[in-house]
Amino acid sequence: MSNAFNTQLRAQQEWSWLLAIWLFLGGTGSGLFLLFLILGLPPYFAALSLGFVLSGGIILLLELGSPLRAWRTVFRPGTSWLSRGVFFVFFFIISCSLAIGPAFELFSWLPLSANGLVVKLLGWVAGLCALMIILYPAFFFHSTSLAIPFWNTPLLPLLFVSYAVLGGDGIVLLLSSSTKSILPRAELLAIVLIVINAIMISIYLLVMDRSGGSAKESVRRLNRAPLSWIFWIGVVGVGMLLPLLAILFIPSAVDTAGVCILIGGLLFRYCVLKAGVYVPFALVVGGPDWSKLNRTSTDFEREYAGMAAQSASRHR
Repeated sequence: MSNAFNTQLRAQQEWSWLLAIWLFLGGTGSGLFLLFLILGLPPYFAALSLGFVLSGGIILLLELGSPLRAWRTVFRPGTSWLSRGVFFVFFFIISCSLAIGPAFELFSWLPLSANGLVVKLLGWVAGLCALMIILYPAFFFHSTSLAIPFWNTPLLPLLFVSYAVLGGDGIVLLLSSSTKSILPRAELLAIVLIVINAIMISIYLLVMDRSGGSAKESVRRLNRAPLSWIFWIGVVGVGMLLPLLAILFIPSAVDTAGVCILIGGLLFRYCVLKAGVYVPFALVVGGPDWSKLNRTSTDFEREYAGMAAQSASRHR
């Protein structure tokens, strides 16, 4: 019985680097494809984004542990965001491949014109799928991790989108030698997104800290070693400050800024995962009481002291 009423705050241990890499590859690849459409990047950037998304899919299968059984999720799109994500990835691969195929000599046999209406429509279908590939992990966390308030916030999808586009922009900066014509726009975009991310993360942590309970504990873990080193040095220092300074003051180091942005994007996703703290479901008649998931230790001590008193009175 004592185990049934265990209310100790605990960090989740199931998801770590593999899932962070999946989020990074899928989000960055999708963000890069959106930039391909918006900035008119050369077709090889779209091919690179396709490679990122495919690699992320492989990583996800490894994380799920049993790739053959994992495909069963495809048959639950009505109830599972993971199943919907599989469809988004599938349609992105098909539409992206057809949209960029005519631009490469290897696929010149395709009955499509590189500048035709069909190719443009396929490109925007792929863009919509790319946007959903960025967003659906946040919806997946929300629907399956109700016991982790740190993941249940409207700011998380916004941060995922912003970091995905910033990661795509980081690749553009990394390959700046071949994108000199659009480099000024890519640099400006990076500056804007870094500032926006810094503001949103500050608001995110402030809201979580004031929420109390397990959300406050998540913020505390981000500020306690060893996770604090990864967050403050990796995400903030390497992922934000260094690329911002490089772009503003060292024009020749924009490729280094791109590398720093990518490192920060990967570490950001890892920190979000590892900072997740949950309280085991409080068992009540009729099922879990969701209102008890984010309570402080004092609340729990008061409640279970009352339960103990009631139990003692029944045995008299």
